[in-house]
Amino acid sequence: MDNIIGIGDINMSDVMKMDSSKAVNMFRNRFAAYKKLASEIGEDAAFEKMMLNYPAQQKAFMGAFIDKTTLAKGFTHAKPIFRIMGFNMEVLDISQPGTDAVLEVQKVCPVLSLAKEYGLESPCRVICEMEQEATRKAFPGMKAKILSRQADGDCVCMFKYERPAKETTIEPQNKQSVFGHIVDLIRLTPKIFQIGINLLKNRFLNS
Repeated sequence: MDNIIGIGDINMSDVMKMDSSKAVNMFRNRFAAYKKLASEIGEDAAFEKMMLNYPAQQKAFMGAFIDKTTLAKGFTHAKPIFRIMGFNMEVLDISQPGTDAVLEVQKVCPVLSLAKEYGLESPCRVICEMEQEATRKAFPGMKAKILSRQADGDCVCMFKYERPAKETTIEPQNKQSVFGHIVDLIRLTPKIFQIGINLLKNRFLNS
Protein backbone atom coordinates (compact mmCIF):
# COMPACT_ATOMS: atom_id res chain seq x y z
CA MET A 1 0.00 0.00 0.00
CA ASP A 2 2.82 2.43 0.81
CA ASN A 3 4.08 2.13 -2.75
CA ILE A 4 0.75 3.00 -4.37
CA ILE A 5 1.08 6.58 -5.53
CA GLY A 6 -1.14 8.14 -8.17
CA ILE A 7 -2.32 5.60 -10.71
CA GLY A 8 0.40 3.14 -9.75
CA ASP A 9 3.30 1.79 -11.72
CA ILE A 10 1.45 0.81 -14.89
CA ASN A 11 3.61 -0.77 -17.55
CA MET A 12 2.99 -2.08 -21.04
CA SER A 13 2.04 -5.56 -19.82
CA ASP A 14 -0.70 -4.02 -17.65
CA VAL A 15 -2.17 -2.28 -20.67
CA MET A 16 -2.06 -5.42 -22.83
CA LYS A 17 -3.83 -7.45 -20.10
CA MET A 18 -6.30 -4.72 -19.15
CA ASP A 19 -9.96 -5.60 -18.75
CA SER A 20 -12.85 -4.20 -16.72
CA SER A 21 -12.00 -6.21 -13.59
CA LYS A 22 -8.34 -5.16 -13.65
CA ALA A 23 -9.41 -1.56 -14.18
CA VAL A 24 -11.72 -1.75 -11.16
CA ASN A 25 -8.88 -3.16 -9.06
CA MET A 26 -6.66 -0.30 -10.20
CA PHE A 27 -9.31 2.22 -9.13
CA ARG A 28 -9.75 0.37 -5.81
CA ASN A 29 -6.03 0.76 -5.17
CA ARG A 30 -6.30 4.49 -5.77
CA PHE A 31 -9.23 4.87 -3.38
CA ALA A 32 -7.44 2.80 -0.74
CA ALA A 33 -4.24 4.80 -1.14
CA TYR A 34 -6.08 8.11 -0.92
CA LYS A 35 -8.02 7.06 2.18
CA LYS A 36 -4.84 5.89 3.92
CA LEU A 37 -2.89 9.02 3.05
CA ALA A 38 -5.78 11.33 3.93
CA SER A 39 -6.02 9.80 7.39
CA GLU A 40 -2.29 10.36 7.88
CA ILE A 41 -1.60 13.76 6.31
CA GLY A 42 -4.97 15.26 5.37
CA GLU A 43 -6.94 15.30 2.12
CA ASP A 44 -5.12 18.17 0.38
CA ALA A 45 -1.68 16.71 1.11
CA ALA A 46 -2.89 13.26 0.06
CA PHE A 47 -4.07 14.70 -3.26
CA GLU A 48 -0.71 16.37 -3.88
CA LYS A 49 1.29 13.27 -2.97
CA MET A 50 -0.77 11.06 -5.26
CA MET A 51 -0.18 13.56 -8.06
CA LEU A 52 3.61 13.19 -7.94
CA ASN A 53 3.93 10.51 -10.63
CA TYR A 54 0.63 11.10 -12.35
CA PRO A 55 1.57 13.84 -14.88
CA ALA A 56 4.47 11.79 -16.27
CA GLN A 57 2.23 8.76 -16.77
CA GLN A 58 -0.49 10.95 -18.24
CA LYS A 59 2.02 12.36 -20.69
CA ALA A 60 3.10 8.86 -21.72
CA PHE A 61 -0.38 7.40 -22.15
CA MET A 62 -2.41 10.36 -23.36
CA GLY A 63 0.47 11.65 -25.45
CA ALA A 64 0.45 8.45 -27.48
CA PHE A 65 -3.02 9.41 -28.70
CA ILE A 66 -2.93 13.22 -29.01
CA ASP A 67 0.66 14.33 -29.65
CA LYS A 68 0.54 14.11 -33.45
CA THR A 69 -3.11 14.73 -34.22
CA THR A 70 -6.13 16.71 -33.09
CA LEU A 71 -7.72 16.13 -29.70
CA ALA A 72 -10.91 14.82 -31.32
CA LYS A 73 -9.07 12.25 -33.41
CA GLY A 74 -6.82 11.28 -30.51
CA PHE A 75 -9.71 10.80 -28.10
CA THR A 76 -11.59 8.82 -30.73
CA HIS A 77 -8.59 6.51 -31.12
CA ALA A 78 -8.58 6.07 -27.31
CA LYS A 79 -12.19 4.85 -27.17
CA PRO A 80 -11.26 1.13 -27.28
CA ILE A 81 -9.12 1.32 -24.12
CA PHE A 82 -11.93 3.14 -22.30
CA ARG A 83 -14.37 0.49 -23.50
CA ILE A 84 -12.11 -2.28 -22.18
CA MET A 85 -12.02 -0.50 -18.80
CA GLY A 86 -15.82 -0.42 -18.58
CA PHE A 87 -16.54 3.11 -19.81
CA ASN A 88 -18.96 4.15 -22.57
CA MET A 89 -17.40 7.15 -24.26
CA GLU A 90 -18.51 9.61 -26.94
CA VAL A 91 -16.29 12.27 -28.50
CA LEU A 92 -17.40 15.61 -29.96
CA ASP A 93 -15.05 17.89 -31.89
CA ILE A 94 -15.69 21.50 -30.78
CA SER A 95 -12.58 23.03 -32.34
CA GLN A 96 -12.60 26.65 -33.45
CA PRO A 97 -10.12 28.59 -35.61
CA GLY A 98 -6.89 28.61 -33.63
CA THR A 99 -8.24 26.28 -30.94
CA ASP A 100 -8.08 22.49 -30.87
CA ALA A 101 -10.90 21.36 -28.57
CA VAL A 102 -12.99 18.32 -27.72
CA LEU A 103 -15.79 17.21 -25.45
CA GLU A 104 -15.39 13.81 -23.82
CA VAL A 105 -18.73 12.36 -22.73
CA GLN A 106 -18.75 9.33 -20.45
CA LYS A 107 -22.17 7.66 -20.32
CA VAL A 108 -21.06 5.07 -17.75
CA CYS A 109 -19.00 5.65 -14.60
CA PRO A 110 -17.76 2.24 -13.44
CA VAL A 111 -16.37 3.67 -10.20
CA LEU A 112 -19.46 5.57 -9.06
CA SER A 113 -20.33 3.03 -6.36
CA LEU A 114 -16.73 2.21 -5.41
CA ALA A 115 -16.11 5.52 -3.68
CA LYS A 116 -18.75 4.85 -1.04
CA GLU A 117 -16.99 1.61 -0.10
CA TYR A 118 -14.06 3.76 1.01
CA GLY A 119 -16.14 6.38 2.81
CA LEU A 120 -16.14 8.91 -0.04
CA GLU A 121 -19.32 10.57 -1.24
CA SER A 122 -17.98 10.90 -4.77
CA PRO A 123 -15.19 9.35 -6.85
CA CYS A 124 -14.48 12.65 -8.62
CA ARG A 125 -11.79 13.95 -6.27
CA VAL A 126 -9.68 10.81 -6.56
CA ILE A 127 -10.35 9.96 -10.21
CA CYS A 128 -11.52 12.80 -12.46
CA GLU A 129 -10.07 15.82 -10.63
CA MET A 130 -6.66 14.12 -10.50
CA GLU A 131 -7.02 13.26 -14.19
CA GLN A 132 -7.70 16.90 -15.08
CA GLU A 133 -4.85 18.23 -12.93
CA ALA A 134 -2.42 15.65 -14.33
CA THR A 135 -3.43 16.59 -17.88
CA ARG A 136 -2.83 20.29 -17.28
CA LYS A 137 0.59 19.57 -15.80
CA ALA A 138 1.55 17.03 -18.46
CA PHE A 139 0.59 19.24 -21.40
CA PRO A 140 1.44 22.93 -20.83
CA GLY A 141 -1.16 25.14 -22.49
CA MET A 142 -3.88 22.51 -22.21
CA LYS A 143 -7.13 23.51 -20.53
CA ALA A 144 -9.11 20.71 -18.88
CA LYS A 145 -12.45 21.15 -17.17
CA ILE A 146 -15.22 18.97 -15.73
CA LEU A 147 -18.58 20.17 -17.09
CA SER A 148 -20.95 17.63 -15.53
CA ARG A 149 -20.74 14.71 -13.11
CA GLN A 150 -22.93 11.67 -12.66
CA ALA A 151 -21.93 11.76 -9.01
CA ASP A 152 -23.82 15.07 -8.77
CA GLY A 153 -26.93 13.65 -10.43
CA ASP A 154 -26.11 14.58 -14.03
CA CYS A 155 -27.00 12.01 -16.70
CA VAL A 156 -23.41 11.88 -18.00
CA CYS A 157 -19.92 12.89 -17.03
CA MET A 158 -18.61 15.49 -19.46
CA PHE A 159 -15.11 16.90 -19.80
CA LYS A 160 -13.79 19.68 -22.02
CA TYR A 161 -10.21 19.82 -23.25
CA GLU A 162 -8.74 22.60 -25.36
CA ARG A 163 -5.33 23.79 -26.48
CA PRO A 164 -3.89 26.12 -29.12
CA ALA A 165 -4.23 24.47 -32.52
CA LYS A 166 -1.07 23.38 -34.27
CA GLU A 167 -0.70 24.45 -37.88
CA THR A 168 -0.35 20.81 -38.91
CA THR A 169 -3.65 19.87 -37.28
CA ILE A 170 -5.77 22.80 -38.40
CA GLU A 171 -8.40 21.73 -40.89
CA PRO A 172 -10.29 24.23 -43.07
CA GLN A 173 -13.72 25.19 -41.80
CA ASN A 174 -16.30 23.73 -44.15
CA LYS A 175 -18.80 26.30 -45.37
CA GLN A 176 -22.23 25.03 -46.31
CA SER A 177 -22.88 25.03 -50.04
CA VAL A 178 -26.01 26.56 -51.58
CA PHE A 179 -27.20 23.06 -52.46
CA GLY A 180 -26.65 21.88 -48.87
CA HIS A 181 -28.63 24.86 -47.60
CA ILE A 182 -31.55 23.98 -49.90
CA VAL A 183 -31.46 20.34 -48.78
CA ASP A 184 -31.56 21.42 -45.12
CA LEU A 185 -34.59 23.64 -45.80
CA ILE A 186 -36.39 20.75 -47.51
CA ARG A 187 -35.70 18.50 -44.53
CA LEU A 188 -36.97 21.18 -42.18
CA THR A 189 -40.19 21.85 -44.10
CA PRO A 190 -42.41 19.52 -41.98
CA LYS A 191 -41.04 21.07 -38.79
CA ILE A 192 -41.55 24.58 -40.13
CA PHE A 193 -45.21 23.74 -40.80
CA GLN A 194 -45.49 22.27 -37.29
CA ILE A 195 -44.04 25.45 -35.79
CA GLY A 196 -46.64 27.47 -37.69
CA ILE A 197 -49.45 25.24 -36.43
CA ASN A 198 -48.17 25.52 -32.86
CA LEU A 199 -48.04 29.31 -33.14
CA LEU A 200 -51.61 29.40 -34.46
CA LYS A 201 -52.76 27.19 -31.58
CA ASN A 202 -51.10 29.46 -29.07
CA ARG A 203 -52.66 32.55 -30.66
CA PHE A 204 -56.09 30.88 -30.63
CA LEU A 205 -55.77 29.81 -26.98
CA ASN A 206 -54.63 33.28 -25.90
CA SER A 207 -57.31 35.15 -27.84
